[in-house]
This record gives sequence, C-alpha cells and structure tokens, in this order.
Amino acid sequence: MSEVDILGIDLGTTNSAIAIWEPDTGQARVLSNSEGDRLTPSVVMFDTEKNQPIVGKSALGFITTHPNQVIYSVKRFMGCTFRDERVRIDQTQVTYTIAEMQQSKVAVRVGEEIFTPPQISAEVLRKLKKDAEATLGKTISQAVITVPAYFSESQRQATKEAGELAGLRVRRIINEPTAAALAFGLGTEPQTVAVYDLGGGTFDISILRIEHGLFRVKATSGDTHLGGDDLDLAIMSWMQKAFKQQHDVDLPIAEDNSLRSQFRKTAEIAKIALTQATEYQISIPNLFAVEKQYLGLKATLTRIELEKLVQPFINRTLDICDATLKEAKLQATDIDQVLLVGGQTRLPAIKKALRDRYGWTINDSVNPDEAVARGAAVQGARLCGYLREEVKLWDITPLSLGIELANSKMDAIIRANEPIPVTKWRKGSQAFTTQRDGQASIRFRIYQGERPIAGDNEFIGEVVLNLATTRPAGEVQVNCMFKVDHDGILHVLAEDITTDGQPVEKTFDRFYRLTQQEVDQKLEEAKVHENEDAVTNRIFQLEEEIIRLQRVINQDKTSDNLLLETLESLKAAINSRDVNQAEALLTELKSKIIN
Repeated sequence: MSEVDILGIDLGTTNSAIAIWEPDTGQARVLSNSEGDRLTPSVVMFDTEKNQPIVGKSALGFITTHPNQVIYSVKRFMGCTFRDERVRIDQTQVTYTIAEMQQSKVAVRVGEEIFTPPQISAEVLRKLKKDAEATLGKTISQAVITVPAYFSESQRQATKEAGELAGLRVRRIINEPTAAALAFGLGTEPQTVAVYDLGGGTFDISILRIEHGLFRVKATSGDTHLGGDDLDLAIMSWMQKAFKQQHDVDLPIAEDNSLRSQFRKTAEIAKIALTQATEYQISIPNLFAVEKQYLGLKATLTRIELEKLVQPFINRTLDICDATLKEAKLQATDIDQVLLVGGQTRLPAIKKALRDRYGWTINDSVNPDEAVARGAAVQGARLCGYLREEVKLWDITPLSLGIELANSKMDAIIRANEPIPVTKWRKGSQAFTTQRDGQASIRFRIYQGERPIAGDNEFIGEVVLNLATTRPAGEVQVNCMFKVDHDGILHVLAEDITTDGQPVEKTFDRFYRLTQQEVDQKLEEAKVHENEDAVTNRIFQLEEEIIRLQRVINQDKTSDNLLLETLESLKAAINSRDVNQAEALLTELKSKIIN
C-alpha cells in the first residue's frame, strides 16, 4: 500500500494544527511546529520594512506593539464580501484595517500593501507545511483541510485557494465536525452521536449515526460568527467597566488599537486560566494616561462571573442544538454521547449546560484542540488507500435541489438530507419533453429549497439543451441527471435520447452552496408558508388529475355539456385556490365519467 503523504490540517480561527496518519501505529500523529508546540496561532505579522511575514507565536508577540500589522481571526473574512452584514460588524472588532476590493471583496491593508484573506491564510499554511516537512524529513505536497460545516462555497473556495497558494494540492475540503468524529475513532459500536465544536470563531453542531464503520451525518448546523473571540470580547467589556468603576474614566477601546490588543490578550489569558482556577487576578499597570497620570487596572474575575458573561453565547449554541435535533427528527435521549471539540469546550460551564439541558454523556477523551486535525489525517489515510473498510463517510444535502416545470412547480430531484455522493435521474416515464411544435431547445432552470413553487426557492442557474432537430410537441424525450459528488459539487446533465445530439453537462460549485444563515432562512420560510404550500401542493395534484380526466374525455369524444361544464367549474375552482370546492367537483366529475 502507498505511503501516506497527505497532511490533515485544521486551519482554525485562533489556532491551527497539523497531523498525519502513521500506518505503523495505526493512529494519527499531531506534529509539532518549529517552536515545539502542537498548536500554531493563526496569526501573521507583516513587517513593512523587511517585507517578510512572521507567522505563529512570534507574530503574536507583536500584537500590542504593532496592532495594525498583526492579522488574526482572518478566517472570519474568508470568502466574504462587504455585502455581508457580519463583515461590517467584525471589522470594528479587529485592530487591523479592512479594505474593500473590486466586486466588494474583503481585503486587509497593511501600510501600502493589500492582502486577501486567502493570501494571509496561505502564510499560516506555508509555515505548517514547512514545519511538517522538517519533522517528517520529506516533502509534503498534499493536504486535507477542514472548514466549518456551513461555510459557503465561496468560503470553501477561498480555503482551497489558500492551500494552493501555500504549495499544497488540496485533495479534500471536509467539515470540521465530521473530521472530529473520525478522530474519536467511533465506528465499531452502532450509535448516534452529537459533535459540539466551539472554536475560536465558529460554532458547529452535527448529529451522526454510526453503524458498521459508516458515518452518516443526519443533520448539521452552526454559526460562522460564534466562538472564543466573542467570549473574549465579553471579558474585555467587563474589564472596561471595571476600569470605569475604579477611575471614572471611559477607555477608548474602539479607537485605540494598542489598548484593544492588550485587553484582548489579557482576556484570553483570563479565560484559559479559569478553566482550571476559580478566580483570576487581572493586573495591568500604566494602562492609560489621564492628564499625564498613568492609570492601571486591578480586578478579580471569578469563574462564577465569567460564566455569567458567557452564558448568552452558550445559550445561542444550545438553541442551535435544539434546532438540529428537530431537523434530525431526534430527541435528546436518542443521543448516545456528545463529542467536545474546540478549545472553548474546556470551559466547565459548557459541559454543565449540555448535561443540564440534555442529560448527555460527555466525551472529551481527545484533546479538543487537536481532534479536527487528527480526523483530517484519517481522511488523508483513506485517500491513500487505508481505512476504506474501517471507516466510511456520508454527508448530506441541506436543501432539496430540483428544476422548474412548465406550470412553475418545483420538481425536487435530489431531496434535502440525501446522503452524498448521490445521483438521481429523470428518465423513462419521468423524462422531459417539449411543450410546443418546433421547439428548438429545452431550458432547465435549477433551484434549491423546500417551497412547491420553484420561484419561491433559491435560483442556482440553468442548463440549456439545444435539440438536434425540431419536432412536434411531446415527441422529444430528454433525460436529466442531478449528481452531488464527494466534495458536494452539483453536476447537472441533460441529454436528448431520441436523436444523436450531444448531451449538455454543467457544474455548479461556488454558486449553489448557501451559508448557514441562508439555509436557516430557507427552512424558516418553508415553515412559515407550510399551510399555504400544502394548498399549493394539492392544487398541483388536482391539475394532474384534470390532465388525466381530460385525456379520458377526449378519448370518449363526449359531447355531454353537463360533464364539460363540471370540468370547467373544476378548473375555475383550482384557479381561485378553492381546494374544498375543487375536491367536491373532482369527485362529482369522476362519478359522471365512470357512470
């Protein structure tokens, strides 16, 4: 079997980690960086004089002295534009300058230089690659990189671009919760698990069913702007209020980058300390000058106070957990255990909240900072031919994918929550045909969503099949295929099987994936319009009944005026969306035809 030469990389908001599968031990090994640490801060300092980036722990040391040149939490801006509301909020929370590029794309300005988020992330990945090569004593050119479960396609593409800029062939982009489940080595016993992943900048919850080595994602959700950064900001706000109480002075945190950097660093240290201790002494001398007199901050932050500060954020994660359980059609008692991933899960308050709310068994047996990288390394081993029987993996489609029919109906070809990869055909009796004589092409308009009328869903794009010959309406037979591959990329193919014309295939990659917020919005819209959509679905069914009855009437060549009048009344009832009257008329019409 081939040597494993694919790195597993957790490109995190706060920290990143690398791992590789070792066939000799049958385990994923987390690799240390050049500083001897297993975690590398996802931080880059651009030295405008030397024109040489400094990455990791060394860059972190400049955050208070050169706040405008130290870039951190850039993962929040990956693949984003200034049209994203969160970008406008997030740019006020960082100490560096966010700039707008062409097509509203987000960039970072350092002095006269402009850097894109993928370029900055590439510097982190380049260091990880170099450190791994030094440890392993060989060149590494391939990687599996993880992303939050509901990163949009543009965010996934930006992550892939970062890997390529770092000199890596990105073999797979996989979801962080999925990678984490692989890391915990679950696969021998049938069970249902939740993966609760609270990292530096993102939160994900996934529910997986594991049977016979097969990992099936039943539901997944999250928030790309909820994580340790938010907890740090809450502590910073507490510190600012404490300073105000001591000196009656409002610190200009929002305007003073150096001050904000110092507060952020202290907040993170306090948060980490309180995972073990019950209180932490904050002491920052000479913090701020007022009329040439320097004022400092001395305060005691207790774990109880910290838990009050972070509880609103924990509650947000629990609300997402509730919604995900509902989506998976499961009760809390159906979950056998919850896997804790991400450094923030070390907070005792999180474990307590999960036990109190759901009564779940907590599994924190794998280092939460390393679990995702280990899982990515397992995926890398599979790509090299290992673990194919031990571990299999299914992801799901979050929303239905389909096309618009002539009557505006959404024909869902791939349903929501289908395991991927998946291929579905419309052929044979389900094949499509032309609507009018001499029609030269068939246009497939593709949508994503759960509403019965296609136009109420998210438009993805279209595939146009030019017909080789023009023929009478209904004579053409066109097959259509929808396929979502291992990477979640949608392929749509249309072919005219009644001639030798060339099929048309189109790929929808970056355009069809929606963010978590957009997916939630689509599901909420479907819920709000549930009663209305039930009527619409019944109307579509009634219209199909009319077509069948019309054929029978035409075949009999009936001139029964009463029968024809009832048919017209039925059509009028459908047009006015009077389902009860339409049902009654349909029953009457059927009885007249039978008799």
